[in-house]
Amino acid sequence: MKNMRKFTLGVITALILMLFSSMIVGAEIEKILVQSPPTVGALPLIWIKESGVLADQVELEISISPDHQRGLSLIAQKEIEMLVTGVNVGAKAYNRGIDIRLLNTNIWGIDYLLTSGFKAESWSDLEGKTLSLPLQGGPLDFLARYFLLKNGVDPDRVEYVYMPSNNGARTFQLGQLDAIVLPEPMVTITLKNYDQAVLSLDLQEEWGKLHGGDERIPFVGLFARGDFAESRPELMKTINEYYRQGVDWVKANPAEAAALAAEYFDQPAPIVQESFARINLNIYPIEETRELIELYFNEILTLYPEMIGGQLPDEAFYIQAD
Repeated sequence: MKNMRKFTLGVITALILMLFSSMIVGAEIEKILVQSPPTVGALPLIWIKESGVLADQVELEISISPDHQRGLSLIAQKEIEMLVTGVNVGAKAYNRGIDIRLLNTNIWGIDYLLTSGFKAESWSDLEGKTLSLPLQGGPLDFLARYFLLKNGVDPDRVEYVYMPSNNGARTFQLGQLDAIVLPEPMVTITLKNYDQAVLSLDLQEEWGKLHGGDERIPFVGLFARGDFAESRPELMKTINEYYRQGVDWVKANPAEAAALAAEYFDQPAPIVQESFARINLNIYPIEETRELIELYFNEILTLYPEMIGGQLPDEAFYIQAD
């Protein structure tokens, strides 16, 4: 009986220790809330989550939403830790006092000029035509006007029609617009759905013609809340490294990556997979990234300074996580 009591006590002690141990392990798993639009730049994060490569350290909770302003508000209110958004959007928020920092820039090419029933060989072919853009004063409005000016065309000789890309694409497919600038995968969808659509100009190629052949335009970045990034420098490095591996995985496994896009973004997997060929998904060392961003931003300052908050962001904007 005495031995039985010792045995029972031992079992109870072991169970308590196991329970305590599991509670400690559970407490070590940190939840990181991330918001992203339905873009290929989110796929490396989704790969991190789905593959479980960080499951012993953090739990990524990814919310897919196209509402960039809501994402900035959640960052400001400390309700999320990370955000995927436009590099100019993050810079403008930072310059206006929101504590947001850039971990990496990941989409460097995604936008194209489509024309209806004719091929634009140059920007001068848009004179007197209607051109649909998603946002007045936004990145694509800047780029269109910038390319027109650099090619000797008065931007006022083009008729701009501003509407969200989805609405613009539908209107374009009805034959009611001469030209439109769209991102992938909407380019692929439009080319398949509208037989008069012509892929006329690659905006990245056009940028390269003016910048020594370097076609990289810093469109989309992965940002972290400033206080979170400063308190967790090693975690920032870890996430950035696994994000880099996620980029490699997307490139090596386009069918599987497209399946994740279908699951998370509700986009047709075959369309997404085809669109990868026209998307430049990469990350580079932060100093190289900063040089490319400042090149882009300096051009923006000549036309639309408020697009980035009126000035270049300072060094603290860039998280050192290489």
